[in-house]
Amino acid sequence: MINGNDIATMGFTENAFDLNSLLQKESVVDVEVPIKGLLLKESVVVCDTSPGQIEAHTSNISHFCTGSYDYPLFLKLNRTKNALACRLSDIVVYTGKLVMKDFQMMEEVWVNRECERVQPKEPTFISVIMGKQKFKANLFDLSLTGMCILADKKYFKEPRKLYDKKLMVLLQLPNSRLTCKIKGIVVQVRPVSESLLRIGMNIDMVKKDNQIVSHYLSERKREILDELFINFLQLLNYRETKDQYF
Repeated sequence: MINGNDIATMGFTENAFDLNSLLQKESVVDVEVPIKGLLLKESVVVCDTSPGQIEAHTSNISHFCTGSYDYPLFLKLNRTKNALACRLSDIVVYTGKLVMKDFQMMEEVWVNRECERVQPKEPTFISVIMGKQKFKANLFDLSLTGMCILADKKYFKEPRKLYDKKLMVLLQLPNSRLTCKIKGIVVQVRPVSESLLRIGMNIDMVKKDNQIVSHYLSERKREILDELFINFLQLLNYRETKDQYF
C-alpha cells in the first residue's frame, strides 16, 4: 500500500497523465480498499475506459461494499511502484461492476503494509505516560508494529517536540481483562481539529501483550469483513426487491 498512516495526508502530483494508457481495457489491476483501518487487497479487470472514468469488474464485490459512496481506492500501476488514487463513484453488486473516477497520481510509491491495522469498533480510551506526565487519549488505530492516538492539544505546549519522544501506553482491549503495556516512539504528529492532535507511533511490546493484541486484530478484522458482507447482502436484496416492481 501507499507509504504512510493516513489517507487524508497523502500527497498528489499535479502532473497530467493519460489515464487510458495507464489502465488499458482488459488489463488486470491490483486495488486496495481502505476500510476502518484495514487495507483490503483485490484485483479488478478494466472493462471500459472513458475520459476521467474507468469501469471495472471484480469477482469479490463484497469487499467494496463499505456502506458509503465516493470513498477512496488505490490502484497499483503494473510493472511500476507508482499508484493512482481515485474515488469509487458507483457499484453494481449483482454484476460485480465498479465505476471509478477522479484519478490522481500519488506522490508516494506503492509499499506493501507489513502488518494489518484496524480501527476499534467502539471508542477505546487509553492512558499515556510521557516522562512524568500522564494523560488520557483515544485509540485511533492499531497494528502489531504501530498505533495512532488522538489526544487533547492542551497536554502539549510544543507539539513539534513530540517527535522521537518515548511513550508508554496502557491499553485494555475489549477481548481481554488484562492491561497491555506498550512502548511507543512518536513518528507522526498532526492536528486534526482545533483541540485534537493525532499522534502516530512505532510500538513494541512483550510476548504476552503481543498475543493479546494479535488476537484482537484477528477478531476485529473478522468483524469488519462481516460488516462488508452484510452490506453486500443488503444491496443485493435491495436490487431483488426493486426488480419485482418492473
